[in-house]
Amino acid sequence: MNHKNRKEQGFSLLETLIVIGIMSILAGISLFKSFGTMESYQANSAKDVVIGQLRVARQLAISQRRAVQVWFNTYSTAKEPYTVSYQVQARPNVNGDVAGPLITMPLPTNTQFVMESGVPDTPMGFGTCSGASPVCIGGISCCPTTMYFSSTGQFSADEFGTTVYNGSVFIGIPNQPATARAVTIMGSTGRVRPYTFIGPLNGAPSLVWIE
Repeated sequence: MNHKNRKEQGFSLLETLIVIGIMSILAGISLFKSFGTMESYQANSAKDVVIGQLRVARQLAISQRRAVQVWFNTYSTAKEPYTVSYQVQARPNVNGDVAGPLITMPLPTNTQFVMESGVPDTPMGFGTCSGASPVCIGGISCCPTTMYFSSTGQFSADEFGTTVYNGSVFIGIPNQPATARAVTIMGSTGRVRPYTFIGPLNGAPSLVWIE
């Protein structure tokens, strides 16, 4: 019976070191990229908080046939962060009816309501307030005295939708235009739309938002 000699093949020390070096470089690149996108992740989370609160408020107004009041806290302190709040209102002329609880959500760490320098208004064109106001509702820098989603879903000055408000809410991390995000409100329908700023597109001179 013939036995064939088989050479056992393996990696040399040099080959092993080269593979380890390549793996280390790739791991370093991945780690660097993950840190680089943390600001974008925070900005997207802030956008989600704003749009989520507004959409829930509108849906409650329609489903419960009640007005829902909305607030934006654009001045942060150590005890009170930047927040978006809403509250289902008591039905007028209904004895014993009471308002619902105040629901408040803070913006994520490092983010705030901010209009970055050099970042234009969204395509909706609702950010018409002077002084680069980050929350512009009905042309009033944050904000009108009262803001409601009416039972028909409109966003307006009162519970009955008699004076509708278009608005823009800008959020991000201060002095970082790449983190600029926005949420717009179409007063007549109450439709809420999110936007992300991506800067110049393919070298074009215009500045671009995407929905």
